[in-house]
Amino acid sequence: MSFLLGLPAITLAGGKELWELYKVHLDAHGWSVLAVGLARGSVAAFFAIRGLLRILEQFSSWPFVIYRGLIGLPLLVGAATGLLT
Repeated sequence: MSFLLGLPAITLAGGKELWELYKVHLDAHGWSVLAVGLARGSVAAFFAIRGLLRILEQFSSWPFVIYRGLIGLPLLVGAATGLLT
């Protein structure tokens, strides 16, 4: 459900970009490329989110939590010591 929280911001940002493209008089080929890319990206995002939700329904998220902890600690140490500047 939390994926839905981003929809208003994504929609408004997309609308702003569409308006910018309209103002610069994008040609028909550019609009068709944009439409195909938007359709393919939407389908891919739908299946990625659907797959992730199915995985989370069947399995625990603890392996991901452990992975993020193991990656996060060295990053925090590196940032604190100045190695990652």
